[in-house]
Amino acid sequence: MAILAVLVGAGLVSGCVSASDPESSAGKPVSEQSRLLNIARDIDAKGETGTALALYERAAEMSTNDSTTHVKLGNARLKDGDPEGAEKAYRTALQINPQDADALLGLGTIQLQHGDAIGAAKTLAPAAQAVNSVSAYNKLGTALVLAGDGAAAEGAFTKALALQPSNLDTKTNLALAQALSNKLPDASIGMDSVVASPLAEKRHFVNYMIILSLSGDTARARAIDIPDMPANQKNQILAKAAKLRSIQSPAERAQAIGLLAST
Repeated sequence: MAILAVLVGAGLVSGCVSASDPESSAGKPVSEQSRLLNIARDIDAKGETGTALALYERAAEMSTNDSTTHVKLGNARLKDGDPEGAEKAYRTALQINPQDADALLGLGTIQLQHGDAIGAAKTLAPAAQAVNSVSAYNKLGTALVLAGDGAAAEGAFTKALALQPSNLDTKTNLALAQALSNKLPDASIGMDSVVASPLAEKRHFVNYMIILSLSGDTARARAIDIPDMPANQKNQILAKAAKLRSIQSPAERAQAIGLLAST
């Protein structure tokens, strides 16, 4: 599903360690910390995640006043499949610097993955404004959609689309937010351009079918040819999509759409 596709990793921007930082509490010079970070980055680029993580851990142990190092540790832990450890690192970074945008983005990403949409939206709002990336605004929009605030989600997805106008996932996310705000004609028009693209994939067609069903245009929804989808699966999605209109809560409807579109 396009609304969930933005959660494939933290997508954080790594910072730099300043050579002017004071010595760490461990008594080792910052140059040693920088050396560890550089080695970890190079090893991580080669796919040796476990070894790189150990080096990030050592570098973070040396740092008591540099939030960037803890953000990098959080990124490494998240990449290694340890969201709880990543969250701890991001929170440590925020204790050092509450305005660290990358730490906010990482923490908000984990909150979103854990289903805390309201908490994620609060955390991601300042992060997205500071980072100003497609990924950050898509994550913020996703959190707002799942929190039931379709109007604010539209704004976030619109900012993401302004940064990358050809992004089909962002266009689909915007259309879903519009649909949840009962702007169904706008949502359908937006999806027309998505599915017309030669780059459109199965998830885009499924979301288009769901939006048309929400609009009550069952005939058009049924006529959509979804690549690599058997007729019986398509019929099951249509039957469930028809029931979405009876869900009054925007947040509950967003959750239901997410489950349906991921089948």
